[in-house]
Amino acid sequence: MPLRVEDHDRVRLLVLNDAPRRNALSLELVEAIVDACDAAEDDPGVAALVLTGEPPAFCSGADVSSLASMSERGAAGDADGDRGLRRVYEGFLRVLRSPLPTVAAVNGPAVGAGLNLALACDVRVAAVSARFDSRFLSLGLHPGGGHTWLLERAVGP
Repeated sequence: MPLRVEDHDRVRLLVLNDAPRRNALSLELVEAIVDACDAAEDDPGVAALVLTGEPPAFCSGADVSSLASMSERGAAGDADGDRGLRRVYEGFLRVLRSPLPTVAAVNGPAVGAGLNLALACDVRVAAVSARFDSRFLSLGLHPGGGHTWLLERAVGP
């Protein structure tokens, strides 16, 4: 399972659970995050969400191998690549839209879309092992999914 869900009193803990891939945001993980947010909001016993990653990372960003595959198929004329990217965005945008208080417990690197996931939370708590890395431009990617807006929202202009 790419996402482990635990309840601690009224706090729902969402653990990105793919340590060998540094908790990369696969489409399966993104769907699990969206479903977990929906379930938490429908549960009157849940008062807050905490997101963290299975060590050693918080989240290494989007699973670029699956996005590259979708982009190659999209080059043939369909919109698979664009649709895949929007689905990755939906993972952290869904957290951003949650009416529940959200906390990112950043316990290791938060890179690219993983940084966006941390920025989408209302509060970020960083362990000594936390690292924040935008990385988009060095990979030749635009900082999508509202990255610059999320960053300014967190740290100010």
